Amino acid sequence: MDAFTLDKIEFDAVRRILSRFCRCSLGEGAALSIAPSSRGPVVRRRLEQTSQMVEAVREVGLPPLGGVTDITAALKRAVPGHGAGAEDFAAIASTLDGAGNCRTFLLDLPEHLTHLRELAGELADFTREVQGIRAIVAPDGTIRDDASPRLAELRSNIAATTQQIHDVIHGYLRNPEVKKLLQSANVMLHGDRYVLPVKVDNRGRLPGVVHRASDTGATVFVEPNASVELNNRLVDLHDHERREIERLLSGLAVLINARADTIEKALHTLGQVDLLSAKAQYAYQFDMTCPEVTDRGVLEFFHAKHPLLMEATAKVDGTLSAGMDRGGKEHPPVPRKPEKIQVVPIDVRLGSDFDILVITGSNTGGKTVTLKTVALLVVMVQSGLHIPVRRGAKMPIFRDVLIEIGDEQSLEQSLSTFGGHVHRLKNIFNKARRDTLVLLDELGSGTDPDEGGAIGQAVLDELRRIGCMAMVTTHFSILKAYALNHERVDNASVEFDTKTLRPTYHLRIGTPGESHAITVAAKLGLNRRLVESARRHLGQRGGQFRKALRATGAARRDAETARAEAAAAQVHAEIRAEALQGKMADLERLKGEFAAWLGRLSELKGGDELFIPSANRTGRLVRLELHKQIALVDVDNIQQEVPLTDLIPDLGQDAVRRHVAALRKSTSDHAAHAAADRAEAQRLREEAQRLEKNHKERARQFDAWLGAIARIKVGDEVPISQKPGRGKVLSVDFTGLRVTVQADGKDLKLSLQDLFPQVGPFAVRAHPGPKGRERRGGGGKGQAPPQAANRPIPHRKPDSKAAKRNRAAILGTPPGEKVFVVPFNTAATLIRVNEEKNTAVVSRGAFEMQIPLADVEPMNKKAIGK
Repeated sequence: MDAFTLDKIEFDAVRRILSRFCRCSLGEGAALSIAPSSRGPVVRRRLEQTSQMVEAVREVGLPPLGGVTDITAALKRAVPGHGAGAEDFAAIASTLDGAGNCRTFLLDLPEHLTHLRELAGELADFTREVQGIRAIVAPDGTIRDDASPRLAELRSNIAATTQQIHDVIHGYLRNPEVKKLLQSANVMLHGDRYVLPVKVDNRGRLPGVVHRASDTGATVFVEPNASVELNNRLVDLHDHERREIERLLSGLAVLINARADTIEKALHTLGQVDLLSAKAQYAYQFDMTCPEVTDRGVLEFFHAKHPLLMEATAKVDGTLSAGMDRGGKEHPPVPRKPEKIQVVPIDVRLGSDFDILVITGSNTGGKTVTLKTVALLVVMVQSGLHIPVRRGAKMPIFRDVLIEIGDEQSLEQSLSTFGGHVHRLKNIFNKARRDTLVLLDELGSGTDPDEGGAIGQAVLDELRRIGCMAMVTTHFSILKAYALNHERVDNASVEFDTKTLRPTYHLRIGTPGESHAITVAAKLGLNRRLVESARRHLGQRGGQFRKALRATGAARRDAETARAEAAAAQVHAEIRAEALQGKMADLERLKGEFAAWLGRLSELKGGDELFIPSANRTGRLVRLELHKQIALVDVDNIQQEVPLTDLIPDLGQDAVRRHVAALRKSTSDHAAHAAADRAEAQRLREEAQRLEKNHKERARQFDAWLGAIARIKVGDEVPISQKPGRGKVLSVDFTGLRVTVQADGKDLKLSLQDLFPQVGPFAVRAHPGPKGRERRGGGGKGQAPPQAANRPIPHRKPDSKAAKRNRAAILGTPPGEKVFVVPFNTAATLIRVNEEKNTAVVSRGAFEMQIPLADVEPMNKKAIGK
């Protein structure tokens, strides 16, 4: 993936955060080198592995990686003749032992965690190698005395010889005559030989071998003759010991080198397990979720947050999260520091009703952060990471993510800055394909506004031609208009609070933003005369355009709100459905336990000992009388009948019944909640679609109005919003937004908005009239109101002739037949009819409802057609 993009979105910072959750250097190295993939199977497998590790950590715990280290260097030395030491083999044994523990952990996981269990196959059994090393090398890196019989004998002799030398040399120290000759009454070691510090003046008075003199020359170090032979023997013993240790370590090198490839493969797997554990802890720490990924589909992020902003506002003391440290020891959660700023989540989508989003708004309002958030989340997903979004998020797998981040904070943008933008755009369009995500910040900036706007439109044209998803930020109104006038392009804005002069960072799709420069200037105390003059100049340039944007913006805001509420309701319904499945699983488990108890009960024979939980007594079975659901039991030589329910092996059958009843009620409640949530989600989706349709109609009307205004000439007869509905243009003042028309012999001064009305009784839009004819306006006789199709179906009067005929037909309809429920415009199954109450009970799916007989019809072809 594009290296420039990874640098600009600070993906390295995410890598560093992830590495802090690793518990060994193998995982740290893997975390610091993770990279996004553009291959669908690879991305899905990575995400599934992370999701399964999240479940494993939550249900079982962290993988046991205590003692695991990166032993790559030790393995290179653990080749015969390459000088591996005991410490190397101790580290190798510790890591291979940790690999065995990790392998056991993975194999013991539930069977449905298939991706994690597969990793166990990459970890071979190293029991032989660990035992071989541990038989020679202790965990602290020392050679065991019993590593071999020869070594044990040598070390025994070394100990004995050392004791003899000790006795001899200290015998000299206890001799008063010798002590007079010494510089100090101490035994010293020169190399591997024991010597005494003799004053240089007494040299030759103590028989022995002089090894050296002190730096000052005042002392010579003498090895007494009585210990020379013993020291020679000790040196020989140490030499034999070294050769034996070398022989033993050489054998271990042969043992380890034979499986070097298998060990290296295991090291890679251990790093992956630690990396997956870090991903799971990262996801758990920041409440992340896994989006649904597709090869080519929509991008929908709900309540998305920038991961680095979350990290900045939720810092923890230390470098590790709650869980286990790198030594495998558990430690308590670290308290969070108080939040300094609030991370505002955003809802963003691409690829559904539009592919390109043009984001406008004030400086420092969060436009650039929005681009970086989307880019970073996409890269994280394609690296196998969960992301901080609400459940229900979706995204396609992108071949590349290409970003160009501008410099909003610079006071003066030079030609070289503009040249840099152009150079980056050139690189982007050389790489961009249909499956690419393009993110451009401050499109067209750095040059003349007119030319910059033209370049911006050309860029949007090219993005539309390529067919890729894209998000661009800009201040140019011409690009806002572009989004209104082109398919698959839409506006968005970041909100700005003009009272506090602060951005809210909320992203509003469908609503273009404003810079608010004049408002901010007024709030900051700019001369009132200057502010008013600026407003007049602004009003002369695009005032009508801004009014039109505001008019359509309300409908879009409602549509986007409804869309978000529908998505939230759908997620809530899915959560309820999952809870329902969990409760049903608990209920099935209880049924299974009860069935197993019944099976054991049928195997009982006379004389078997029984415990009666309800009586807390033990007796012997005389016989079972299953037809009576009792057992005849001998308790202290007294036979008594015990209901089989009293023999349920529990703390009491009442508790079991209460548990089952509670589960049944809970599942029923969850089912009702889930159905209600799904219905509400459907209603909100339909409402969002209706509002979206209204918005498009308003946009069409606005475009038609603008076109008609642009073509107006003096002398034209045009529709007007007042009686008689049409007039002749006498004069047009585009500067003052006024027009004079002649109607019914009168001269009327109207605003431009009164021309070519799009709605109302004199609207130019045609509506269908009777028998398919079209009629002008909305007040003609016989015209069907546009909203009539959305009116609810009225209930039929029960005393009408049609109702009486229908009642007789329903009374003759047998239960189980299909009937048509008029108010709901749907078919249902007839359950029963209450003739006295004039009602019918019908069922639809899992629901039963009581309906007046007047509102139920026999099912026929005509009804089905409804």
